[in-house]
Amino acid sequence: MNNVTVTVGTVTYAIKLRKLLSRAGIRSRLVKVEGAAGGAGCTHGVEIDRSDFLNTIVIMKENGIPYSVK
Repeated sequence: MNNVTVTVGTVTYAIKLRKLLSRAGIRSRLVKVEGAAGGAGCTHGVEIDRSDFLNTIVIMKENGIPYSVK
C-alpha cells in the first residue's frame, strides 16, 4: 500500500476525519506526527492509501476540517 499522511493538528479532527472516511468506505488509521508544524511539538493525522487522497480532500473541505499533507 502506498500511503500518505494527512495532518490535521488535533486528535479531535483526526478522529472526526477517520469516522467520515470510514462512512465513505475509505480505510485509514490514526497516526501521531512528530515535529510537525514548524518542528515544534507534535500533531495528529490520518494515514490513507494514496489512491484515496483526492476523495479525502473533498471530504475534508465539505466538513470544514483544516489540513496539511506530509
